[in-house]
Amino acid sequence: RVVRTLPNAAVEVRKSYTPWIATNDVSAADRAIVRTIFDACGVQDEVRTEAEIDYLTGLTGSGPAFPALLAEAMMADALSHGLDRQVAQRAVNTVLVGTGRLLEQRDDCPTETVQTFLDYRGTTAAAIEEMLSAGFGSAVARGLAAAFKKSVRMGEAS
Repeated sequence: RVVRTLPNAAVEVRKSYTPWIATNDVSAADRAIVRTIFDACGVQDEVRTEAEIDYLTGLTGSGPAFPALLAEAMMADALSHGLDRQVAQRAVNTVLVGTGRLLEQRDDCPTETVQTFLDYRGTTAAAIEEMLSAGFGSAVARGLAAAFKKSVRMGEAS
């Protein structure tokens, strides 16, 4: 009986997303235990295929690094505009934590949240449109594709 899983670093604060897949020998009772364990660490889903686990390795296993990368870029920009380091860090971290909680509590698709800000046609819409025209979506897709390929290669090596 084998379960393959990949929690992420947010397990430290009980906010990990943990996908998992089980062999056919894993019973319903075993699956219930697995769910209980990973629910204690955040949120879990049993997925259907190894390919889904390989994809989710990059999307969610690496996941905390991606908002941190965005935060790093935002922080660098804030510092380049002369903000005090502590103020910039607090502002950036609070924006990301607040966004996570907003998405969690509203249970909205992120597209809905982005569209809400685009509809205001204010400063956020101007920023989003510029980021998208600079290739933000393509950069994210390319990064996730690279993570997926690496996950498959790592699985083949073992």
